[in-house]
Amino acid sequence: MNKFSPLLKTIKDRVVSLLSKQQKYLINNNPLLSKKIDQKLVFGLSPKKFPSLAQLKTLPKFLNPAEKRLAKTLSAVIVVCLILLIGNFYFSHTVLVPQVGGSYTEGLVGTPQYINPILSSYNDVDRDLTKLLFNGLLKINDEGVLVPDLAEGYQISPDRKTYTFKLRANVTWHDGEILTADDVIFTVTSIQDPSWQSQLSSALGNVQVEKIDDYTLRFILKDPVANFINSLTFGILPAHLWSSIPPSNAALAELNKKPIGTGPFKFQSLTKDKNGNIRTMSLVRNENYYDNKAYINDLIFKFYGDFETASTALANNNIEGLGLLPKEYYNKVSKNKNIKFYSLSLPQYTAIFFNTKKSEALKNQTVRQALAYAINRQDILDQAIGQEGTIVNGPILPGFLGFNPDIKKYNYDPEQAKQLLIKAGWKADADGLMKKNNEPLQITLTTGENAEYVKAAEIIKKNWQAIGVTVTAEIISRDRIRTDTIEPRNYQTLLFGQVTKADPLPFWHSKEIESPGVNLAVWANKDIDKILEEARGLDDPQAVAKKYIQFQDILAEAVPAIFLYNPIQTYPVSEKILGLTTRRISTMADRFNLITNWYIKTNRHFSWKLPQKTPAN
Repeated sequence: MNKFSPLLKTIKDRVVSLLSKQQKYLINNNPLLSKKIDQKLVFGLSPKKFPSLAQLKTLPKFLNPAEKRLAKTLSAVIVVCLILLIGNFYFSHTVLVPQVGGSYTEGLVGTPQYINPILSSYNDVDRDLTKLLFNGLLKINDEGVLVPDLAEGYQISPDRKTYTFKLRANVTWHDGEILTADDVIFTVTSIQDPSWQSQLSSALGNVQVEKIDDYTLRFILKDPVANFINSLTFGILPAHLWSSIPPSNAALAELNKKPIGTGPFKFQSLTKDKNGNIRTMSLVRNENYYDNKAYINDLIFKFYGDFETASTALANNNIEGLGLLPKEYYNKVSKNKNIKFYSLSLPQYTAIFFNTKKSEALKNQTVRQALAYAINRQDILDQAIGQEGTIVNGPILPGFLGFNPDIKKYNYDPEQAKQLLIKAGWKADADGLMKKNNEPLQITLTTGENAEYVKAAEIIKKNWQAIGVTVTAEIISRDRIRTDTIEPRNYQTLLFGQVTKADPLPFWHSKEIESPGVNLAVWANKDIDKILEEARGLDDPQAVAKKYIQFQDILAEAVPAIFLYNPIQTYPVSEKILGLTTRRISTMADRFNLITNWYIKTNRHFSWKLPQKTPAN
């Protein structure tokens, strides 16, 4: 009993203090009663180390106000610590994983014309939608490496003249039909058919394609072509739907607006305005996609006539992303705090292409050199694209085989430009206008209705006028630039962007001058033709690079085009879109390369093991 005496005395004193005066008197003057109370308290003590629940309930009766406050504070601390411990355990043993669901609405400037992989080259909107709806034999992954897509694998013969492809056996079209070698053969022969007017014909013009069985085919070349394999990324068309449509009517087919492909998304619906223009298009997740299926369930595209309207829609949350954001609209959109901005590097150059067939003055190489010296590229870089790019001097960009940093450069030098015009026989009159035989040096500069191009055209016009050239700027709408200007080569000078490839031959060989070729300079040079043809037949990359340097040296001296800049594109997207990791692209449509990795909805997956990393945002 001795060891409990101090505790008993304390408890007894507290109990007595709560009693009435009469009760206190009875206890203090009755030894027997006091002893019984002491015994009851002793026998009521638990032999356990921790107090029982019943004891804890009576504890407040024995605490003074200060002790009660301390007890409450400590209890609150204990509860908070328990919550933190449980939370830490939960979050350290779970990881966010994507879930299927959600929708994403993106704005595009322009309207769909040919959602068809062999007709979509000149229209950004068509290329964007085609990317989501169709697949090629091969594709370029996010690291820029060529990998199989519809093809399961392929083999190249030792002489590099035969390419044999084995197709996946589990690919179905959006309408449920099976993809076979017949679809690939139909697509290739359609590209080769002049009636289709496909811009892809230059890469496949001299290629024979043969069916081995339903899932095997081969391409046969007359001569080896360097990088031929890189041209096989175009989307494949469904033969069972297109074969009944005459090639001459292909451009009018309803399938160009309501396409059937094999891609991760499939066409669902569209809406039109009273003039018949497509205003919205909805795509839905392809549940039967042969590769990794998309997480996002619905993609909705809204089409706008200009970037002013589209950027306003993004700033006001009417859309959740914009296919391309010119620099001048960045501040407006940045007020929307739900938007993240991604910088995408494009292997593209913007240049001024000369059509010497449309101007006698431009046939003179010295005049073209003068016009090159007159342009302030730094002003264009600063004002037209907000320094989102780099100045370039040739068609082969840094990082590509054959890039030549020592190529002849036309740095801004208006005095040199004037001297070259004088050398070419032009003289300035009293007003400073360059004339020859009393005829002014007149140039029409044509470009597309694109804010970046329009601003660049303003600067170029001002630069050329400063050396005495009379300049007219002609702005063509996005819907007409292909059909009215580029295909018929209806321009004197064309300010336009061109996506580069490993093989420059399609852009500069004389056989590509006429549409659907893509030699926009409308310029023929026998030496260039020979060099590029020889480069295609070489295996050694160093030998190919030397040929490309020779090609660029000739180009830089002759100036069939003035190279301006390589742009970096800004892609604004709602922060709700997770998993967007693409940074390097070949075209703006390539921003969708990894769209099957994008997600909106998430869930937590539990594991006793600590996760190594979380999904990239």
